This record gives sequence, structure tokens and C-alpha cells, in this order.
Amino acid sequence: MRLLKTLGVAATVLTAGVASVPASHAADWTPSRDIEFTIPYGPGGGFDTIVRKLSPYLEKELGGKVNVIPKNLPGASGSKAAIDLARTRPNGSKLMIFNIPGHALPNIKGDTKRYDLTKYTWLARIAKGDYVVVVSGKSGIKDFKGLLDLKRPVKNPELGAGGTSFMTSTIMWDTFGKQVNFITGYKSSADYALAVIRGDGDTTMLAVGSFRRYIGGGMKKKNIGPHDLMPVLELTTGKSVFGVKTAKDYGHPELDELGLERYVATAPKTPANISSVLEAALKRALDNAEFKAWADKTGNGPIQHLDGKASLAAITKQISLYKKYADKF
Repeated sequence: MRLLKTLGVAATVLTAGVASVPASHAADWTPSRDIEFTIPYGPGGGFDTIVRKLSPYLEKELGGKVNVIPKNLPGASGSKAAIDLARTRPNGSKLMIFNIPGHALPNIKGDTKRYDLTKYTWLARIAKGDYVVVVSGKSGIKDFKGLLDLKRPVKNPELGAGGTSFMTSTIMWDTFGKQVNFITGYKSSADYALAVIRGDGDTTMLAVGSFRRYIGGGMKKKNIGPHDLMPVLELTTGKSVFGVKTAKDYGHPELDELGLERYVATAPKTPANISSVLEAALKRALDNAEFKAWADKTGNGPIQHLDGKASLAAITKQISLYKKYADKF
């Protein structure tokens, strides 16, 4: 069945929770304590890498007198960290990187009791990334058609129901009419990439930046070589960077619109004088030429910054879009 016909979904933009104050008030607050930058997944994945690279730049833009400390808080497909931030005092002491639409899943399914994305104080979007479907280099599968031609359900290691790649994969397999058995419970993309290499599953979906890092030697400590993972399909509206077919080549261009977006927020009800300082510092950090060059080189870019208000609008639109497929997640 073809679930996805179009991504042109109109959404009502909510603006609650996003601070907007005159520039003259931006200097009213100066951080006096270390700031925790929460990563909702385990070490080694794309979110972990970006936060650890971005933190020193943000630290500098906040004056260099406090530390910005990355902290992994995995659990419940990222929801554990989101709940923790929702309960945090609104004093600017904690930030978190969000996976959208992954973190939107509870809200998409109608659950706003644990946390409500529209209530956080949004500071920025970092980037929107494409996905690549990969197989083990030893699997004998040469292309995406090889997966579709398997005489059994595809075995797909994954983070779990709250992961963006899980949601995208669910829509993709359903659109192609291919049965899939998800193997869940992994803590990061590095873990389920290793599962594919070990042969625990047939395939998985990775952010382009994560895949580039893995095949470029970023997992040497785990004895992962550049030929252990092989791309077979890329979801992108542009040209495949790996020279493989896109969903459009298989007759489903609508799938190429799906992607991973990374946003940053702080606690709900954070005062405007605090959030405006954090928002401005994040923008300067993301605009840093050195950081941008790193992001482009590693596949974690290009940086596509949105301010807090625009971030909330984009997230609200995503929730509206994915609600159409809530019964599939």
C-alpha cells in the first residue's frame, strides 16, 4: 500500500513557548553555572558527534566562563531525555538536541502527558539530513531490489519506535509493500550498524553523516572497515552522494522528502531574557566557519539554521504530517 502520496501538508503554526524579546533585553542574563547539553542516545551516533563538536563553540559564544558539558541520557528511544528536560527548572542550565520527527512520536500518537513538544523553549534547528539504506558488504545483496526480492520479511535492526529512522523505514517498507521485522533495543545508530555488519539483520537506515563517518574509519576501535557497510538506496531530493538509486528511481519520489532534522531546546517556560541569550549564542556557534566546514566534510551539514520561532513552526508541521501514519508506528 502506498502510504505517502504528498508532503504538502498545511499546518497551523503554534507560537507558544518561543521567546521573542527586544535585543536590548538580550544582555540581561549571563550564565553563571555550567550548562548540560543532553544527548538522548548513546555514544557514537550522529547526535552524539554533533553535540560534542558544537559544545566548545557554544561555550565560547557564551563568554567562555562556564562549561557546556555533553551528557548522554539514552532510554525509551530518546523519550527519557525529553521527559527529563520537561521537568527541568527553566534557568538555562540544560539544553537538549532533539530528533524530529522521532521525538514527536508520542505527540503524533496523541500522547502529550509525558511531554509536549510545543511547550519547550525552542532555540534553533541545526540541520536537516538525508538517509541512506545500507547492507553488510558480505551479505551478497547488491542493490535495494535485492532486499525487495527476498522471499521473507526483511530483518531491520533499529533504535525503536521513537527513532526517526524507524518511522521513515516503516513508511518506506509499507510504501514498497515489503514485510519487515524490526529488531529493536539498540542505543545508537553505531550499535545497529554493527548489528547489520554482524549479520543480525539484513539492512538498516542511517543518516548520511553517520554512514560517512563509519566507512571513513570512525569506528576503528570496533574493527569496522570501509567495506563492511554498503549503500543500496538514498532518500534525497538531490543527487545521491554515494552513486546509488533514490526512491524516485523506484517510482516513489515522495519518500525522498523524508529526512532527519536536529533541533535544540531548553526547558519549558524559560524566561525570555535567558532564552534570547542562548538562542543568539547558538546561532553564532552554528555560523562559525570552522564548524560549518566540519559539518559539510563529515556529512553532518549543510547547517540549515532556523531560529526558535521558525523551529516551532517547522516541528508543528512535522507533527501534522506524521499524524497521517500514526497507526503504523
